[in-house]
Amino acid sequence: MFLFQQEEQKELNSQEILEVARKLLVSSLNKGMIPPWESFYHELPHVKDLEEVKSYFEALTSSSFIEEILNLKATEYFFHSKSHSLALFYTGEKRSLEFPLLDEDWQLWLEILAIRFHQNWNVQNPFISFYGELFSAKFRFSLIHASTSPEGKSKLFLRSLSSSPYDLESFGATEQISHLIKEKKNILIAGSTGSGKTSLLTSLLTLIPPQDHLVILEVTFEIFTSHPYETRLLAGDSPQKSLKSYLSYVMRLSPDRIVLGEMRSHEVVPFLMAMNTGHKGLMGTIHASSAVEALNRVGLLFSIFGGEVRLDFERVMELICRNLEYVVFMEDKKVKEVIKVLGCEKGIPFYEILEEIVQEPWEFMKPV
Repeated sequence: MFLFQQEEQKELNSQEILEVARKLLVSSLNKGMIPPWESFYHELPHVKDLEEVKSYFEALTSSSFIEEILNLKATEYFFHSKSHSLALFYTGEKRSLEFPLLDEDWQLWLEILAIRFHQNWNVQNPFISFYGELFSAKFRFSLIHASTSPEGKSKLFLRSLSSSPYDLESFGATEQISHLIKEKKNILIAGSTGSGKTSLLTSLLTLIPPQDHLVILEVTFEIFTSHPYETRLLAGDSPQKSLKSYLSYVMRLSPDRIVLGEMRSHEVVPFLMAMNTGHKGLMGTIHASSAVEALNRVGLLFSIFGGEVRLDFERVMELICRNLEYVVFMEDKKVKEVIKVLGCEKGIPFYEILEEIVQEPWEFMKPV
């Protein structure tokens, strides 16, 4: 209160009182707290009408000003700044957003979000990713601190997490793939970031018989299922909680199906070894620019992270092509290509393209 004793002698205008409120809010956030309005307004200078300040405070602390934006039901939101924000929709459409926030409140709002979800986000810890809920919708939040940017601007990226799978028909021609799931084939789903790999994988899991024991291994929680016999393991920071350790361990659990959220490093070894022991029904995703490139990328990862399993590249590719049966390539949320892996010769895979998948008229497909 001492800070404002002199100012209480005169009536402040709305701009002045909002600036005082902003400074008080910053002070609370620096202590890691979002104060409730009931205590916050007692710290303000005495004025006749605090409704404007209350609206400002509640909008910032509740993020209510973006509720209308989130109601657009986009799959991803890119909040670069107040004037440069985008929504990406399932169809691939991108739309610029009108962002109802003052420039001077941008950083303040993002810090409020971090504290609201109990995240340590600052100069020392500039990159954070976490899961949370806004207005009954689930998202993965990714925050980048202003200290990493030459423009001095923090950024927020939201990825919508659907609690129910998309209809399989929304991915294009998937009848053949559905048949492969029912036959417990070993399948790899490839594509770039945002191509729909995880969405397709989630939808395919609905085809797994309810009596099967399904084991799902992930680095980030993105695969949602309602399978009655599901064991889910989320990777952590310790070696004991790595995907590689999990894959070695789950073989003792008599799984009927093993699903690897994303193949990116050491886990490639036990994943392929599980196939090599005759295990069926393995599925996973990988970043790659085509179905064939996905096979080469698996081989490269195995060569880099194989450790004590020392095999030359040709032998690695033989192992891959003998055990990985099908590769599905995704692009713009649609199945672009499906190949049946037939074998390998001198490190070069040979395969059959399933033409009935490739030649479908993608443009008429749309999400449900």
